[in-house]
Amino acid sequence: MNDPTEAVSETGMEQIKIILNTLYLCLEFTMKHVADQEGPEAAAQLKENMINALKSGDINMALLEENKTFDLVISKMESLAQPEA
Repeated sequence: MNDPTEAVSETGMEQIKIILNTLYLCLEFTMKHVADQEGPEAAAQLKENMINALKSGDINMALLEENKTFDLVISKMESLAQPEA
């Protein structure tokens, strides 16, 4: 898979924070969309499956290399609000 992050040069910490926050907001949007279209149970299942895939390295094995990064990502995913339809 092509890694588009390699095209970003000299990205400062502020820009990285904007990117990460935007991706997190996209996940919240996705959760709400799934809840609206398929119901809250489907959104809950999506969240659970995503967290399990992160913890097992199925989404990105590099996440498992550093405990602080792993803990941060998992805590952010776990804190995703469960939307109601």
